[in-house]
Amino acid sequence: MFKKLLIGGAVMLLIFIIYLSTMDKKVYYLVLGDSLATSEGADGLKVRGYTDIIADNLRKMGVLEAYIKGFASDGMRIPDLINDIECNKEINVDGDKITLKNALVKADLVTLSIGANDLLNKINSEYISDEDVYDYIDEMTDDLDKLIKLIREYSKEDIIMTGYYNPFKNVDGKKFIDYLNKRYKEVSKNYDVIYVGISDLFVKHPEYLPNDNNIHPSQDGYEAIAEEVMKKVNKNLFEA
Repeated sequence: MFKKLLIGGAVMLLIFIIYLSTMDKKVYYLVLGDSLATSEGADGLKVRGYTDIIADNLRKMGVLEAYIKGFASDGMRIPDLINDIECNKEINVDGDKITLKNALVKADLVTLSIGANDLLNKINSEYISDEDVYDYIDEMTDDLDKLIKLIREYSKEDIIMTGYYNPFKNVDGKKFIDYLNKRYKEVSKNYDVIYVGISDLFVKHPEYLPNDNNIHPSQDGYEAIAEEVMKKVNKNLFEA
């Protein structure tokens, strides 16, 4: 009798251990940012963006608990997202109300793509010097620092932030984008955020930006971004 109880207890303990090990692998995925996060394509229409591809990969792996994309929006700037968090923006997902602060707390994975809209008008202006642009990027970095610090108040898990590529055809914007990415890396290190550089992808593959009148990537461009981000997801969520 005692032996049966001992075996039964061991089986229950094994089941409980297996349950705990699989429970932690479920991923609540939160998307934040601008039109790169919302998946706007080179023709101005929504495509299967890098966030969608990541969610599909997690779904195929059987580990996707939730995919929350509604807090990202086209045209979003860094101060806009700060305001959304401070005001605890609320969205409706499948009939349920979700607040941004609660989503940040629950998230196992956050991806963030933001800053392009803050910079676009500055680089395109005909009446601004290079020094003014660099100064403005420094101001943006201060805002980004405030944003990441605020996000970290609620999100204690993995945050992946993408850098930016040079979208400008008629303006020598590469030097500004390089400086922006350098500052992004600095902020990432300060808050244990995983930085993913994507600039080189677009240098090697200019066809990822097929529309001279639109700064957004092609479907192939988004797939290339997703591949780089998934490398970090696999390493930090499933190999750690």
